[in-house]
Amino acid sequence: MIPKVTIIIVTWNGKNDCLTCLESLQKLVSYQPSIIVVDNGSTDGTARAVTEHFSGVTIITAPINLGFAGGNNLGIKRALAEGADYICLLNNDTEVDPHFLEELLLVAREDPRAGILGSRILYHDRPDIIWSQGIAVNRISGRIYTTYNNRKDSEVSGIITEVNAVSGAAMLLKSEMLREVGLLDEDYYLCFEDVDLCLRAGRMGYKIVTVSSSRVRHKVSGSMGGEYSEMTVYYATRNHLLVGKKQLQGTLILRGIRSPLIMLYTLLFTVVTSGGPRGPKLRAWQHGIR
Repeated sequence: MIPKVTIIIVTWNGKNDCLTCLESLQKLVSYQPSIIVVDNGSTDGTARAVTEHFSGVTIITAPINLGFAGGNNLGIKRALAEGADYICLLNNDTEVDPHFLEELLLVAREDPRAGILGSRILYHDRPDIIWSQGIAVNRISGRIYTTYNNRKDSEVSGIITEVNAVSGAAMLLKSEMLREVGLLDEDYYLCFEDVDLCLRAGRMGYKIVTVSSSRVRHKVSGSMGGEYSEMTVYYATRNHLLVGKKQLQGTLILRGIRSPLIMLYTLLFTVVTSGGPRGPKLRAWQHGIR
């Protein structure tokens, strides 16, 4: 029996990226998923452009920007109501390999405990370099980081790898997992809501895996002004602390050690990253630790 799959793309003033992403999805082999685009309060005519160029795509229009978590939850609720077996979250600034969905589903259908599956994500402008092959979480220090970042694609072997978390830029979710674990936590707005979901799923006994044969190219925070924009730094900083509070409780001693370490990691990230003035980044860090 062919599973019912729905792909959800959340977009905010990213019309051109969204159209390019949808064009890449037209080339998928083996599976023809339903596609939902959640227009997160855009003012650039995204919804109209999608309707004109892709008549089979469902549009959900949010009156305001609900963030990554809120926008995706709108789409997830619709997909679950329509009986989707699997739901794939895909960033609007990605382009997919024609086999990306097929490879994810092959693993998902073989392993009933694989609740969340992620693609190997490559830089859009450097498709031979890995941006993320999963996310590691140090449960003692609280440090969270992408694995194999900036490694050459050809140097990293292994088809299936079990990890702590995967990036929401390209993740496949089993509907039964979502019904048991819950949706994305909207307290995060954007950044780290994917990690939060993976940690909750892992605690419920689900496996989180990456599938290196499923490939996606990603412009990396293209819809938020870049990886080190003030918005990205603010939410990455604040939410690194938030996921520690919510999902990495542990003992009182561990919590006493972990919180200062996370603040140090995020402060160093804010100070040393290139691009843009440091003043706004430091203010974002100060707001994030409150």
